[in-house]
Amino acid sequence: MPQTMTKDEQVICGQAADLSRLIHAKDWESVLKLLSTLHKADKAGLVCQLDHNTIREVISQLSIDQLSELVAAMREADVCLFCEAIDPLTLADVLDETNPDFAAHVLRELPPETVKTVLPELKDIDTIAPLLEYKRGTAGGHMTTSFVALAQDMSVDDAIAALRSEQPRRDTVDTLYIMDARGRLRGVLTLRQLVLARSGTRLRSLMEKQVLSVTPETPDRECARMMEHYNFSSLPVVDAYGHMVGVITLRELLHVTQEQATADMYHMVGLSEAERLSRPLRQSVKKRLPWLVVSLGMALISAVVINQFSATIGLVVALAAFLPLISAQGTNAAVQTGTIFVRSIALGELRRPSMRRAIHREVLLGVINGAAVAALSFLVAFVWMRDIWLSQVLALAMFLTMALAGVLGATIPLLLRRFRADPALGSSVLLATATDVTGFLFLLGLATAMIRLTGL
Repeated sequence: MPQTMTKDEQVICGQAADLSRLIHAKDWESVLKLLSTLHKADKAGLVCQLDHNTIREVISQLSIDQLSELVAAMREADVCLFCEAIDPLTLADVLDETNPDFAAHVLRELPPETVKTVLPELKDIDTIAPLLEYKRGTAGGHMTTSFVALAQDMSVDDAIAALRSEQPRRDTVDTLYIMDARGRLRGVLTLRQLVLARSGTRLRSLMEKQVLSVTPETPDRECARMMEHYNFSSLPVVDAYGHMVGVITLRELLHVTQEQATADMYHMVGLSEAERLSRPLRQSVKKRLPWLVVSLGMALISAVVINQFSATIGLVVALAAFLPLISAQGTNAAVQTGTIFVRSIALGELRRPSMRRAIHREVLLGVINGAAVAALSFLVAFVWMRDIWLSQVLALAMFLTMALAGVLGATIPLLLRRFRADPALGSSVLLATATDVTGFLFLLGLATAMIRLTGL
């Protein structure tokens, strides 16, 4: 039964249809008039739904100010795709109208040849260029260089006057960072504490001296865990000498967690986190095809294993009917365990003291579930085939496969992390191949041994 659209969804669909119709008619005056009536977030969303060539046409009709406003309002996933449609010199003018950390984030995601063209044209190149040195997925790659720094010997009145003069961004003013005479971070103070403090009080007596901070190289996942655990609205980023170089805000935390969830979900099925429905077809083929080729190669391993037992299958054709059953149950059991471990690793819940206990738990769970499914498989096979030894072979192979699936689901993500690979990759091709190969070996190997023992 089709779902009924909400009133807001109906309005957005109507606006999208109107925009497409006006663009198709080349009625640019009406296009600009329609866009001017929309909220900037709705405007950005509608434009990003257009195809690549149409976006280029719309861009050619917008001013630099309109483009910069549009880019700033876009979702994280759409910004870079939109900027790729802007010619480099125009893009430089657009990024000059945004803050440096946002410009650095956009450039970090663009092709290197585009960055080489855009970067020299930026007015704030001295601020933006150093930010590009920080790797993606680190605190340096997500931090903003806009933050409020106050001297610890300042009075409350002087600090308030400094804030009025500086007029900081709204998302960076809630937490104030207190520095010593050498510019090192010494404490933090909330805006509420400052406003409610008595006139003349020194900041050193108000500030919280126990400050948690990270370095630019700290993984963004660790930053997100710290902010969630300690309920921070921002997190200072300091260099090796204790000088602040930036801050991660709550807004960036939301972007980080969204990126992590998307990346983990995509990696589990062999997709790049950059994959979107709006990407050009050529880029999607380039991203997806290699993983499909890898998957084909892994599947061929399973085919080779089956081929080694072709004589056994020829004697007992019914074994072929059980191969998909073994494959499905083993893969499902392994993916269940693997998903739990990937999530626990991502959230930082799986520490060394609890790792062995977690593995033991999943192995025991695999044994219990394997015994139950094996018993059920025995009954189904016996009722279906009326063959006691074939039913026993299937039951034993099912038990061994599911027990081993618990081990594989727990250890493969951990091994990938050990070798500095993304653990989410272990929940797709590797787990499926490992469980298929071992499951087929168990089923066909046991059947071969049974044939030799019974002389069939």
